[in-house]
Amino acid sequence: MEVSLEAITKTNWDQVARLSVSDDQRAFVADNAYSIAESLFSEHSVARAICVGGEPAGFIMYESLANAGKPREFNIYRLMVGRDFQHCGIGREGMRLTLDTLLEQEGATRITVCFVPGNAVASDFYQRLGFREVGLSGSGEMIAEITAPSADTAAS
Repeated sequence: MEVSLEAITKTNWDQVARLSVSDDQRAFVADNAYSIAESLFSEHSVARAICVGGEPAGFIMYESLANAGKPREFNIYRLMVGRDFQHCGIGREGMRLTLDTLLEQEGATRITVCFVPGNAVASDFYQRLGFREVGLSGSGEMIAEITAPSADTAAS
Protein backbone atom coordinates (compact mmCIF):
# COMPACT_ATOMS: atom_id res chain seq x y z
CA MET A 1 0.00 0.00 0.00
CA GLU A 2 1.63 3.20 -1.19
CA VAL A 3 0.61 6.25 0.85
CA SER A 4 1.45 9.74 -0.40
CA LEU A 5 0.59 13.35 0.33
CA GLU A 6 -0.89 15.26 -2.59
CA ALA A 7 -1.86 18.88 -3.05
CA ILE A 8 -5.56 19.64 -3.09
CA THR A 9 -6.35 20.45 -6.72
CA LYS A 10 -9.34 21.07 -8.96
CA THR A 11 -9.24 17.38 -9.90
CA ASN A 12 -9.24 15.88 -6.39
CA TRP A 13 -10.85 18.43 -4.08
CA ASP A 14 -14.34 16.96 -4.45
CA GLN A 15 -13.15 13.44 -3.54
CA VAL A 16 -11.34 14.83 -0.49
CA ALA A 17 -14.35 16.95 0.53
CA ARG A 18 -16.65 13.91 0.35
CA LEU A 19 -14.53 11.76 2.68
CA SER A 20 -16.23 11.24 6.00
CA VAL A 21 -15.54 9.57 9.31
CA SER A 22 -17.83 7.28 11.29
CA ASP A 23 -20.77 8.84 13.12
CA ASP A 24 -19.08 8.54 16.53
CA GLN A 25 -16.06 10.55 15.26
CA ARG A 26 -17.92 13.45 13.61
CA ALA A 27 -17.83 15.63 16.72
CA PHE A 28 -14.03 15.49 16.75
CA VAL A 29 -13.26 16.16 13.07
CA ALA A 30 -13.86 19.33 11.07
CA ASP A 31 -15.58 18.95 7.71
CA ASN A 32 -13.02 18.62 4.89
CA ALA A 33 -14.86 21.07 2.62
CA TYR A 34 -14.64 23.72 5.35
CA SER A 35 -10.94 22.94 5.93
CA ILE A 36 -10.15 23.16 2.21
CA ALA A 37 -11.86 26.57 2.02
CA GLU A 38 -10.05 27.70 5.17
CA SER A 39 -6.69 26.73 3.67
CA LEU A 40 -7.36 28.91 0.61
CA PHE A 41 -7.70 32.01 2.76
CA SER A 42 -4.96 31.41 5.31
CA GLU A 43 -1.54 32.24 3.94
CA HIS A 44 0.22 30.04 6.51
CA SER A 45 -1.93 26.89 6.13
CA VAL A 46 -1.13 23.88 3.97
CA ALA A 47 -3.78 21.27 3.14
CA ARG A 48 -2.91 17.86 1.70
CA ALA A 49 -4.83 14.80 0.62
CA ILE A 50 -3.55 11.57 2.11
CA CYS A 51 -3.70 9.23 -0.87
CA VAL A 52 -3.46 5.48 -1.28
CA GLY A 53 -2.44 4.44 -4.77
CA GLY A 54 -3.15 8.00 -5.92
CA GLU A 55 -6.74 8.04 -4.58
CA PRO A 56 -7.74 10.30 -1.65
CA ALA A 57 -8.25 8.37 1.59
CA GLY A 58 -7.70 11.13 4.15
CA PHE A 59 -6.83 14.74 4.80
CA ILE A 60 -4.19 16.59 6.80
CA MET A 61 -3.66 20.30 7.36
CA TYR A 62 -0.92 22.22 9.12
CA GLU A 63 0.15 25.78 9.62
CA SER A 64 3.40 27.65 9.93
CA LEU A 65 3.66 29.75 13.07
CA ALA A 66 5.71 32.36 11.21
CA ASN A 67 2.93 34.92 11.73
CA ALA A 68 3.49 34.44 15.50
CA GLY A 69 7.22 35.10 15.12
CA LYS A 70 8.14 31.39 15.11
CA PRO A 71 9.13 30.68 11.48
CA ARG A 72 10.45 27.17 12.16
CA GLU A 73 7.50 25.98 14.23
CA PHE A 74 4.40 24.27 12.86
CA ASN A 75 1.05 23.10 14.16
CA ILE A 76 -0.78 20.12 12.64
CA TYR A 77 -4.41 20.92 13.32
CA ARG A 78 -6.43 18.70 11.01
CA LEU A 79 -6.11 14.97 10.44
CA MET A 80 -8.77 12.62 9.22
CA VAL A 81 -8.94 9.27 7.50
CA GLY A 82 -12.11 8.30 5.66
CA ARG A 83 -14.18 5.65 7.40
CA ASP A 84 -13.56 3.10 4.63
CA PHE A 85 -9.78 3.47 5.06
CA GLN A 86 -9.43 3.43 8.85
CA HIS A 87 -7.40 0.91 10.87
CA CYS A 88 -5.00 0.29 7.97
CA GLY A 89 -2.11 2.54 9.05
CA ILE A 90 -2.99 5.28 6.56
CA GLY A 91 -3.31 8.03 9.19
CA ARG A 92 -0.02 7.02 10.80
CA GLU A 93 1.77 7.01 7.44
CA GLY A 94 0.19 10.36 6.47
CA MET A 95 1.45 11.83 9.75
CA ARG A 96 4.93 10.37 9.21
CA LEU A 97 5.10 11.84 5.71
CA THR A 98 3.97 15.22 7.07
CA LEU A 99 6.50 15.10 9.91
CA ASP A 100 9.27 14.19 7.45
CA THR A 101 8.28 17.13 5.24
CA LEU A 102 8.24 19.58 8.12
CA LEU A 103 11.41 18.37 9.84
CA GLU A 104 13.55 17.73 6.76
CA GLN A 105 12.31 20.06 4.03
CA GLU A 106 11.01 22.94 6.13
CA GLY A 107 13.66 22.70 8.88
CA ALA A 108 11.09 22.68 11.68
CA THR A 109 12.40 22.91 15.23
CA ARG A 110 9.02 22.21 16.86
CA ILE A 111 5.77 20.62 15.69
CA THR A 112 2.64 20.58 17.83
CA VAL A 113 -0.74 18.86 17.80
CA CYS A 114 -3.72 19.30 20.12
CA PHE A 115 -6.42 16.91 21.23
CA VAL A 116 -9.10 16.55 23.87
CA PRO A 117 -7.58 15.59 27.24
CA GLY A 118 -8.50 12.05 28.22
CA ASN A 119 -8.70 10.89 24.59
CA ALA A 120 -6.53 7.81 25.13
CA VAL A 121 -6.66 6.81 21.46
CA ALA A 122 -5.27 10.19 20.33
CA SER A 123 -2.71 10.28 23.14
CA ASP A 124 -1.41 6.81 22.25
CA PHE A 125 -1.42 7.58 18.51
CA TYR A 126 0.68 10.73 18.92
CA GLN A 127 3.03 9.19 21.50
CA ARG A 128 3.79 6.34 19.10
CA LEU A 129 4.78 8.95 16.52
CA GLY A 130 7.20 10.57 18.97
CA PHE A 131 5.08 13.40 20.37
CA ARG A 132 5.22 14.15 24.09
CA GLU A 133 2.45 15.86 26.00
CA VAL A 134 3.50 19.25 27.38
CA GLY A 135 0.34 20.69 28.93
CA LEU A 136 -3.02 22.26 28.25
CA SER A 137 -3.73 25.10 25.86
CA GLY A 138 -5.74 28.14 26.89
CA SER A 139 -8.83 26.45 25.43
CA GLY A 140 -8.23 23.30 27.48
CA GLU A 141 -6.84 21.01 24.78
CA MET A 142 -3.80 18.83 25.42
CA ILE A 143 -0.73 20.06 23.52
CA ALA A 144 1.80 17.48 22.38
CA GLU A 145 5.05 18.31 20.61
CA ILE A 146 7.96 16.92 18.68
CA THR A 147 11.17 18.92 18.70
CA ALA A 148 13.95 18.43 16.20
CA PRO A 149 17.10 16.81 17.66
CA SER A 150 19.12 19.96 16.96
CA ALA A 151 16.49 22.04 18.80
CA ASP A 152 16.75 19.70 21.82
CA THR A 153 20.52 20.06 22.03
CA ALA A 154 20.35 23.81 21.49
CA ALA A 155 18.01 24.09 24.47
CA SER A 156 20.40 22.14 26.76
